[in-house]
Amino acid sequence: MARTPSKKPSRKSKPSKKPASSRRPTSKPTKAKVTSKPAPPARPAKVAKPGKPRPRRALSIDSHPSYQRLVETLKPGRYARGLVFITEPGALDEEMTDWLMGNVEGRRSLGRTAFGELLVFRDLRARAAELGAGDPERESDVVLVDIHYKKMRVLSQDVEGFLDALEDPEFQSTFLRKELYEAVRAKVGPPSETECYGFVPALALGGREEVGSVQRLDWKVHQAILIQT
Repeated sequence: MARTPSKKPSRKSKPSKKPASSRRPTSKPTKAKVTSKPAPPARPAKVAKPGKPRPRRALSIDSHPSYQRLVETLKPGRYARGLVFITEPGALDEEMTDWLMGNVEGRRSLGRTAFGELLVFRDLRARAAELGAGDPERESDVVLVDIHYKKMRVLSQDVEGFLDALEDPEFQSTFLRKELYEAVRAKVGPPSETECYGFVPALALGGREEVGSVQRLDWKVHQAILIQT
């Protein structure tokens, strides 16, 4: 009996191994054109600077009420038993300028001591107004420029205090070398108006504050030498 050929089962199509979403696109995507420029980088925020101090007012020393009181009371001459020489106002401004290295705004020389130190009035009204401290209408002081040690000392924070202190023995001993002055005057006599008592050798060079180290010297020459030491 003849056999009928058996039908081969039809092959089923194999499923694609890659999902449709992972297949390569058939065409390359077009790049989008940028029509606007990128935004500039942000600038750092500015930090607020502290306020600048107000400029000082230009004031005339002659208009200071305390200065007027000072020059009316202290006429040129010797005070405190000869420990202080008061000159015409501003007579020693040139020397003062050298010792203060040009920082003389609101400063006026008054005279000097028997040992050659400069006496200076300082008009502090502008500084008081700038700092908001003190009395901006009357602020002032009187200072001593020590030419031996190259430093400045405040003698009084107001003119009235300085006038009162001039005849005070304690003030004279503390600031004006009262005891040394009296001992030297007894030995070599008082200095003339153009002289001062000077230390030889200079205190800045190892000299000592004692009678045997003091001489009468020309003040202008002596202070000019000391400023170079």
